[in-house]
Amino acid sequence: MPLIVDHDERRSLIAGVVRRMVAAGGLEAVTVRAVAREAGFSSTIVSHYFRDKRDLMAFTYGTIRSRAIAMIEAAFADGADLQSCFETLLPINPANLADWQAWFGFWGKATADAGLAAERIAGTEGTRGLFLRILERAQAGGELPDHLDLAFHADRLQMFVNGLASFVVMQPAAWPPAKQRAMLATELDVMKRAWPRMAEAPARRRRAEG
Repeated sequence: MPLIVDHDERRSLIAGVVRRMVAAGGLEAVTVRAVAREAGFSSTIVSHYFRDKRDLMAFTYGTIRSRAIAMIEAAFADGADLQSCFETLLPINPANLADWQAWFGFWGKATADAGLAAERIAGTEGTRGLFLRILERAQAGGELPDHLDLAFHADRLQMFVNGLASFVVMQPAAWPPAKQRAMLATELDVMKRAWPRMAEAPARRRRAEG
């Protein structure tokens, strides 16, 4: 009886190996042979799923974003509040830290690689959309004021989370989970208290441009 192989599962498994390798040793640590050895496969099997290293990198880069979306969907299903939803994305555990280490590791390569650059842009836009969904859900649930400029704050929070994660990646010991949560709580509190001034800013710009 032929062996039944779940190809999507195998591709995801290989991507997980690449993610860990990039997080631990940078892009230079990744070769088809090294990935195959780490995954327990032959190089032929890895090459069956990915044309080359570039294809492998692009797919892995995309899985990091997909994992973030899945975590937020799970948080929504669990009825998580605003703070908890954003905490889900922070590098407060080994798996999330590895994702962020790999994510930033890909950025340098993406500058010179059109395929990875396209994935980086898609990731940036996708993250903004994800943050907007979190804010819309919080607003619908009464956690945020009705007239808050959600698009403005989705951009602002994306900058905050990326910035915080970069500090954690550079100095993990200096940014324990409790400190990350406290910084996030402060950022969200500032957003809630300053909303009238920030909500009016885009309107003033539109009037000035008009």
